Amino acid sequence: MLAPSASVASSLTPKLAMLHAMIKAKHLAAAADSLGIPRATATRWAYSLNEAIGVQLTVRVGHRVELTAAGHELARAAGDMHAALTIGVARAMEAGAPGRGHVVFGFLRSLGTTWAPRLLNSYRREFPWVGFTLVQAGHEGLLARLRDGSIDVALGVLRDTDDDVVSSRELAQEPFVVVVSDDHRLAQREHASLSDLRDEPLVGLKQGIALRTAVDQLFAASDMTPYYRLECDELETVRGLASAGLGPAVLPRRHVAPVRSSREVVITPRTYRRIGLLVSQARPTPPAAASFYNWLGEHIAGARADL
Repeated sequence: MLAPSASVASSLTPKLAMLHAMIKAKHLAAAADSLGIPRATATRWAYSLNEAIGVQLTVRVGHRVELTAAGHELARAAGDMHAALTIGVARAMEAGAPGRGHVVFGFLRSLGTTWAPRLLNSYRREFPWVGFTLVQAGHEGLLARLRDGSIDVALGVLRDTDDDVVSSRELAQEPFVVVVSDDHRLAQREHASLSDLRDEPLVGLKQGIALRTAVDQLFAASDMTPYYRLECDELETVRGLASAGLGPAVLPRRHVAPVRSSREVVITPRTYRRIGLLVSQARPTPPAAASFYNWLGEHIAGARADL
């Protein structure tokens, strides 16, 4: 016998789709029009949702019916449900017709303007019929999603400590550099060591972000404890802070030209961030995802040359 919440949920799918449409459409009439639902039907559905859930999900504001705070919560959950169902349908279609495959591809936010789009473009030129759902997350988030099967393949950092969880293929090694403003004392140097930054306030990513952890480990290996003047969430923001003269930053080398008014000085002895593809060891990789993973592995040299 279904639990009460499951029984309610099973009858609500089309109505929840309408509720989710209200996030973008802003009000009930526009959401109904976007879905091709008669407005009278949409009004009845909104009323029945309020009754079924037992809280006020919509409210009349002037001539419009809009979402309440509770309605927004349920509408967002409905969107997550729709995304999961879309992936499930795509995988079912793949099982019946492998040529129509679908891959859920996760990648680090810091790789979202470089590696991820270029690898996708290279693959889709060869296999245009394969569909993709894209997921951006931090490193630990990618590992968690590989474990629970919500992504198929991840593009991230390769760490020895993850070898019991994932299988991987290395694509490249990115050298670490010191990013400084062009008037900084290190700006004209070809190389620098971490000891050159001793006692100098830095800018960097916040604690808990995998790249920040890797940078701190570099300093620890040199018997140094870095002091961060400013911390933020985004890699390119850190580069911007360094280029503005707010402090040096230790980061992987940028794939394109350095940020304006900045210099990137290679750290010696050289250290690298290893970039590669990850798949779960605990779960079978779906056919389209395995093809994507293997094809990129077989074309590593070409991918490197492009990147």
